[in-house]
Amino acid sequence: MKKLLYVLLLSIVACSWRSPDSKFYMMDSAGLNELSNKKVNVAVARVKVPDLLNRAQMVVYESDNDQIEIMEFSRWGEVLPDVLQATVVNDLIAYLPNAYIKRSYFDSSNMDFNVNIEINNLKAYRGEKVVLSAWWNVANLSGRVIERGQKTYEVAVKGKSTEALVAAQNEAVHLLSKDIAADLLKKIK
Repeated sequence: MKKLLYVLLLSIVACSWRSPDSKFYMMDSAGLNELSNKKVNVAVARVKVPDLLNRAQMVVYESDNDQIEIMEFSRWGEVLPDVLQATVVNDLIAYLPNAYIKRSYFDSSNMDFNVNIEINNLKAYRGEKVVLSAWWNVANLSGRVIERGQKTYEVAVKGKSTEALVAAQNEAVHLLSKDIAADLLKKIK
Protein backbone atom coordinates (compact mmCIF):
# COMPACT_ATOMS: atom_id res chain seq x y z
CA MET A 1 0.00 0.00 0.00
CA LYS A 2 2.84 2.40 0.84
CA LYS A 3 4.46 1.68 -2.51
CA LEU A 4 1.24 2.39 -4.35
CA LEU A 5 0.77 5.65 -2.43
CA TYR A 6 4.40 6.61 -3.15
CA VAL A 7 3.99 5.88 -6.89
CA LEU A 8 0.73 7.81 -6.97
CA LEU A 9 2.32 10.78 -5.20
CA LEU A 10 5.28 10.75 -7.60
CA SER A 11 2.90 10.62 -10.57
CA ILE A 12 0.95 13.62 -9.30
CA VAL A 13 4.14 15.62 -8.74
CA ALA A 14 5.50 14.67 -12.16
CA CYS A 15 2.28 15.63 -13.90
CA SER A 16 2.03 18.96 -12.11
CA TRP A 17 5.61 20.05 -12.85
CA ARG A 18 5.94 22.21 -15.88
CA SER A 19 9.00 23.70 -17.47
CA PRO A 20 9.42 27.48 -17.41
CA ASP A 21 8.02 29.43 -20.33
CA SER A 22 10.58 30.35 -22.95
CA LYS A 23 11.25 34.03 -23.55
CA PHE A 24 12.08 35.18 -27.06
CA TYR A 25 14.25 38.18 -27.90
CA MET A 26 15.04 40.27 -30.96
CA MET A 27 17.34 43.22 -31.48
CA ASP A 28 16.06 46.58 -32.67
CA SER A 29 17.36 49.68 -34.41
CA ALA A 30 15.42 52.32 -32.48
CA GLY A 31 17.06 55.66 -31.79
CA LEU A 32 19.90 55.47 -34.32
CA ASN A 33 20.90 58.73 -35.99
CA GLU A 34 21.28 59.29 -39.72
CA LEU A 35 24.88 59.35 -41.01
CA SER A 36 24.13 60.35 -44.61
CA ASN A 37 21.23 60.90 -46.97
CA LYS A 38 23.09 59.54 -50.01
CA LYS A 39 21.32 57.01 -52.21
CA VAL A 40 22.80 53.58 -52.73
CA ASN A 41 21.64 49.96 -53.16
CA VAL A 42 23.08 47.52 -50.63
CA ALA A 43 22.49 43.83 -50.00
CA VAL A 44 23.54 42.25 -46.70
CA ALA A 45 24.27 38.53 -46.81
CA ARG A 46 23.33 36.13 -44.01
CA VAL A 47 25.81 36.63 -41.20
CA LYS A 48 28.22 33.77 -40.54
CA VAL A 49 28.70 32.80 -36.90
CA PRO A 50 30.67 30.08 -35.09
CA ASP A 51 28.77 26.78 -34.82
CA LEU A 52 28.32 27.29 -31.07
CA LEU A 53 26.23 30.41 -31.75
CA ASN A 54 24.28 29.08 -34.73
CA ARG A 55 21.15 28.38 -32.71
CA ALA A 56 18.07 30.04 -31.27
CA GLN A 57 19.19 29.57 -27.65
CA MET A 58 21.31 32.33 -26.15
CA VAL A 59 24.85 31.46 -25.13
CA VAL A 60 26.37 33.01 -22.01
CA TYR A 61 30.01 32.74 -20.95
CA GLU A 62 31.35 32.48 -17.42
CA SER A 63 34.02 35.15 -16.87
CA ASP A 64 36.21 33.21 -14.45
CA ASN A 65 36.42 29.90 -16.32
CA ASP A 66 35.86 28.33 -19.72
CA GLN A 67 32.28 27.25 -19.07
CA ILE A 68 29.34 28.33 -21.16
CA GLU A 69 25.62 28.16 -20.56
CA ILE A 70 23.21 27.48 -23.40
CA MET A 71 20.05 29.16 -22.12
CA GLU A 72 17.26 26.79 -23.09
CA PHE A 73 14.47 29.16 -22.05
CA SER A 74 16.01 32.43 -23.30
CA ARG A 75 15.94 32.32 -27.07
CA TRP A 76 16.35 34.54 -30.07
CA GLY A 77 13.21 35.02 -32.15
CA GLU A 78 15.13 33.45 -35.06
CA VAL A 79 18.47 31.68 -35.20
CA LEU A 80 21.23 34.14 -34.34
CA PRO A 81 22.61 34.57 -37.91
CA ASP A 82 19.18 35.76 -39.07
CA VAL A 83 18.76 38.07 -36.06
CA LEU A 84 22.16 39.62 -36.80
CA GLN A 85 21.43 40.01 -40.51
CA ALA A 86 18.06 41.68 -39.83
CA THR A 87 19.59 44.00 -37.25
CA VAL A 88 22.44 45.09 -39.53
CA VAL A 89 19.94 45.72 -42.36
CA ASN A 90 17.68 47.79 -40.08
CA ASP A 91 20.68 49.65 -38.63
CA LEU A 92 21.92 50.53 -42.12
CA ILE A 93 18.42 51.73 -43.05
CA ALA A 94 18.53 54.05 -40.01
CA TYR A 95 22.07 55.26 -40.74
CA LEU A 96 21.44 55.67 -44.50
CA PRO A 97 17.70 56.45 -44.76
CA ASN A 98 17.70 57.27 -48.50
CA ALA A 99 19.49 54.05 -49.40
CA TYR A 100 17.83 50.84 -50.51
CA ILE A 101 19.08 48.16 -48.08
CA LYS A 102 17.87 44.56 -48.20
CA ARG A 103 18.64 41.11 -46.93
CA SER A 104 20.40 39.05 -49.55
CA TYR A 105 19.25 35.47 -49.88
CA PHE A 106 20.05 34.52 -53.44
CA ASP A 107 20.69 36.93 -56.30
CA SER A 108 21.97 40.35 -55.31
CA SER A 109 23.93 40.95 -58.51
CA ASN A 110 21.98 44.12 -59.32
CA MET A 111 22.94 45.84 -56.06
CA ASP A 112 25.65 48.53 -55.95
CA PHE A 113 27.28 46.87 -52.96
CA ASN A 114 27.14 43.51 -51.21
CA VAL A 115 28.12 43.25 -47.55
CA ASN A 116 29.39 39.99 -46.05
CA ILE A 117 29.90 39.65 -42.30
CA GLU A 118 31.58 36.92 -40.30
CA ILE A 119 31.36 36.94 -36.53
CA ASN A 120 34.55 35.53 -35.06
CA ASN A 121 33.15 35.66 -31.56
CA LEU A 122 30.19 37.00 -29.64
CA LYS A 123 30.83 36.47 -25.95
CA ALA A 124 28.16 37.59 -23.51
CA TYR A 125 29.09 37.75 -19.84
CA ARG A 126 26.02 38.25 -17.63
CA GLY A 127 26.26 41.46 -15.60
CA GLU A 128 29.66 42.34 -17.08
CA LYS A 129 30.21 42.84 -20.79
CA VAL A 130 29.61 41.70 -24.34
CA VAL A 131 32.56 41.24 -26.68
CA LEU A 132 31.79 41.12 -30.40
CA SER A 133 34.63 40.35 -32.80
CA ALA A 134 33.70 40.66 -36.47
CA TRP A 135 35.15 40.72 -39.94
CA TRP A 136 33.31 42.19 -42.93
CA ASN A 137 33.82 43.09 -46.54
CA VAL A 138 32.07 45.27 -49.07
CA ALA A 139 31.99 44.06 -52.68
CA ASN A 140 31.03 46.19 -55.66
CA LEU A 141 28.58 45.41 -58.47
CA SER A 142 31.13 43.19 -60.23
CA GLY A 143 31.76 41.22 -57.03
CA ARG A 144 35.23 42.62 -56.36
CA VAL A 145 35.94 43.28 -52.67
CA ILE A 146 36.65 47.00 -52.37
CA GLU A 147 36.67 47.45 -48.60
CA ARG A 148 37.49 45.21 -45.65
CA GLY A 149 37.18 45.69 -41.94
CA GLN A 150 37.88 43.80 -38.76
CA LYS A 151 37.20 45.04 -35.26
CA THR A 152 36.38 43.97 -31.73
CA TYR A 153 33.67 45.83 -29.83
CA GLU A 154 33.22 45.70 -26.08
CA VAL A 155 30.01 46.95 -24.45
CA ALA A 156 29.20 46.99 -20.74
CA VAL A 157 26.12 45.06 -19.61
CA LYS A 158 23.99 47.30 -17.39
CA GLY A 159 22.42 44.76 -15.07
CA LYS A 160 22.25 41.03 -14.56
CA SER A 161 19.02 40.36 -16.47
CA THR A 162 18.77 38.69 -19.85
CA GLU A 163 17.21 41.91 -21.15
CA ALA A 164 20.36 43.83 -20.13
CA LEU A 165 22.49 41.21 -21.90
CA VAL A 166 20.42 41.53 -25.09
CA ALA A 167 20.64 45.35 -24.92
CA ALA A 168 24.45 45.16 -24.75
CA GLN A 169 24.59 42.69 -27.65
CA ASN A 170 22.30 45.00 -29.61
CA GLU A 171 24.59 47.98 -28.90
CA ALA A 172 27.63 46.01 -30.10
CA VAL A 173 25.83 45.21 -33.37
CA HIS A 174 24.95 48.92 -33.77
CA LEU A 175 28.66 49.76 -33.52
CA LEU A 176 29.48 47.13 -36.15
CA SER A 177 26.73 48.44 -38.45
CA LYS A 178 27.96 52.01 -38.03
CA ASP A 179 31.47 50.99 -39.14
CA ILE A 180 30.00 49.17 -42.15
CA ALA A 181 27.95 52.28 -43.02
CA ALA A 182 31.12 54.39 -42.79
CA ASP A 183 32.88 51.98 -45.19
CA LEU A 184 29.96 52.23 -47.62
CA LEU A 185 30.03 56.03 -47.45
CA LYS A 186 33.71 55.99 -48.47
CA LYS A 187 32.73 54.25 -51.69
CA ILE A 188 29.56 56.17 -52.62
CA LYS A 189 30.21 58.84 -55.22
